[in-house]
Amino acid sequence: MVPIKICDVIQFHSPLSGGIKRYVTDKARFFADRQDVEHCVIVPGARDGVQAYGRSRFYSIRSVPLVGAVGYRLLLSRWKILRILESETPHIVEIGDPYYSAWVALEYARKAKIPTVGYYHSDFPRALGRTVRKYFGPTSARLASVYVHGYLRRLYTRMDATAAATAKGCTILGKLGVRGTRIIPLGMDPETFRPQGGRDSMRQKLGVSGSSRLILYVGRLAWEKHVNGLIPMMDLLRRRGVHGHLLFVGDGPLRSKLEKASLSRPYVSLLPFCTSRERLAHIYSAADLCVYPGTSETFGYVAAEAQACGTPVLVVAGGGADDILTGERRPIVARSPDPEDLAQAAYEALQAPESDSSRWERHRRMVTHFSWNRTFLTLLELYRELAEAPLSGSRDG
Repeated sequence: MVPIKICDVIQFHSPLSGGIKRYVTDKARFFADRQDVEHCVIVPGARDGVQAYGRSRFYSIRSVPLVGAVGYRLLLSRWKILRILESETPHIVEIGDPYYSAWVALEYARKAKIPTVGYYHSDFPRALGRTVRKYFGPTSARLASVYVHGYLRRLYTRMDATAAATAKGCTILGKLGVRGTRIIPLGMDPETFRPQGGRDSMRQKLGVSGSSRLILYVGRLAWEKHVNGLIPMMDLLRRRGVHGHLLFVGDGPLRSKLEKASLSRPYVSLLPFCTSRERLAHIYSAADLCVYPGTSETFGYVAAEAQACGTPVLVVAGGGADDILTGERRPIVARSPDPEDLAQAAYEALQAPESDSSRWERHRRMVTHFSWNRTFLTLLELYRELAEAPLSGSRDG
């Protein structure tokens, strides 16, 4: 079989953290064991360069920092993106987000007459609408929504295929007028993310007493993730008699604010972004509950990884991570990201008994439905289907 070469063009990629970074690095890890695939990735960075990651090549293009988003940069150099694509000559280009670099990738694909796949990684309309409403009011948010929906429709209807991780993502794309979308769930590495032994030892290392219930948040410390409601949630749980400890793992613009709030609360602590997947698996496994309060998610890697480690996860209704609780015997869903609703859902969850068998049952469910092996094999089938299909109108243009 002739190797197929895929190039991912990614704007929203940070060296610190992020779901899209997890996606492309785990994709590279998966492809490293295959002889029928070649892979490269184009991302923004502090400087130009190329780095091997397994058998994949990660091209970094020097880009300006994105104001207000720690670690993220704007990928704006059209000629550098085109130069890399012309050098690599991929059979497929996958576009990871709807920014300027997406149009450059489409320009190359039309010229080279190769197919493009768009993966809808983030709920762009909702996230932008919330920001505009916060700073400019509801009227501006409505006007922005009309523009954004038209923009996304023009972008994604030019692609040969569009994938989303959940039914919610496909629904959003359908409302934009994008047809023929495919649900391809994302996942996690079940060999790394599995229930780990030594829970008590890890809790001691984290500074959590043996009698405390460890409540965990992993991810970007940012407003759009609703992490600002977690310390008030913890205060409410303490008033209800829950002897718990809240641990944040991650970095972001709200870190200093959270650190300041934790000074008067010995039951709240913070760790930086965890670069070791193995250590992160031990942290997940040591927790009694992982809280995932985001409302603009299109999947939720943290929710998948935590459950794969056997830990129950609390999500917000309609937040985008609901699908990951499919099959859970007692789904833990808060009505909203308000502290009162989070505290109520967390309180009820912590009353439910947990055992080694229930934790391994949760791991097996995640392996069945949300493993990277399933995700990337399905994507490979899509890539080959498109590469072997007759030229579509988007490639004839």
